[in-house]
Amino acid sequence: MIGLGPENSRGLEGEDLGTMHWEDARHWIGVYADLIRFKVGLLDRVRRELPKLRPVAQDAAASDLGIIEGQMRGYQTRLDLWYRRLWELQGLQLDPEGQLIRHRGREGHLTKREYQLLQFLIDHPHRFFTINQLLGRAWADPALFPEEVRNYVRRIRKILADLEIPCELVNRPARGYSLVFRPDE
Repeated sequence: MIGLGPENSRGLEGEDLGTMHWEDARHWIGVYADLIRFKVGLLDRVRRELPKLRPVAQDAAASDLGIIEGQMRGYQTRLDLWYRRLWELQGLQLDPEGQLIRHRGREGHLTKREYQLLQFLIDHPHRFFTINQLLGRAWADPALFPEEVRNYVRRIRKILADLEIPCELVNRPARGYSLVFRPDE
């Protein structure tokens, strides 16, 4: 089973990672995604205004940037935890020994590279990665060709569809690939 790992940030009041309801996980994913979007906008605004400030105010604003960035990292950690919990509640399991993916009693076999790519995307939910980023982070093997990555993506998409896992391996121009849940499931 995909583990939640150690909690690196405190949760908000009312959070219960032990919930057995996937709807709760979806709710908290939405809450943390909104908080992150808010903080990103706030950071952008502070960074735009920083050069216009006097030196003393710049120092104070720079300190605020560090605080906001730290809060955002904490929110990201919680968001990742909730995505992993949602995977668990949806019945998704990865078996590193046999390079298998299981979902609600069905299983699919993955090659070593397919498994590594899928594991990386599951470990970094809702984030997009370009082919070059995947080459350096999912496999740490930049010797692979971009077309090989696209082939692994195609095969993983087929396995996800065959197992009826409610997610998609999507590609967004200029952003890259990400594993995302379908909103209606």
